[in-house]
Amino acid sequence: MVKVKEEDLSLILPDREFTLDLLRKLKVPYSVRRHSIKVAEKAVEIANKIKKTKVNINLVEIGALLHDVGRSKTHGFNHALIGGKILRARGFPEELARICETHILGGLDKEDAQLVGLPAKDYIPLTLEEKIICLADKHLSGRRPVSLKNRFDIWFNKYGRTKILMKATKRVEKIQKEIESLM
Repeated sequence: MVKVKEEDLSLILPDREFTLDLLRKLKVPYSVRRHSIKVAEKAVEIANKIKKTKVNINLVEIGALLHDVGRSKTHGFNHALIGGKILRARGFPEELARICETHILGGLDKEDAQLVGLPAKDYIPLTLEEKIICLADKHLSGRRPVSLKNRFDIWFNKYGRTKILMKATKRVEKIQKEIESLM
């Protein structure tokens, strides 16, 4: 018999098939599901390159598949919060809910969160898995691979060089450097 430590119980995750089926049942748009599959592929690719510390590859894959689950309700900034609420309501681990809440831009600090209409708190990726998924998401525009520079240029062209986007650029660059230092 395998003994499971109590702290490991919080990370019992659904498998890929269950997760993809859930996204369909929740009516996450097909284009978002295809994007999420690509983000999962990229996130697992990044995670597999990390050699200097342990990464929960299963959490990375399932978290990446679910990172945009809130887009079943909205495509605004609050899709991140809604995604976290959907997962908590269904009894998913807190780690998955946080992945939803921290993937937008490069994470949002309390000030930026208020500016975009979210509750005043930090939505910054803290765990390695959160950072990997945030980074992988920024390397895709829809399903198309892009450099970080191209990804932010798309946003700059659409929204201008706003303070929030400039801070996000710096955060994502910092995340990328941290992850590269672990390879």
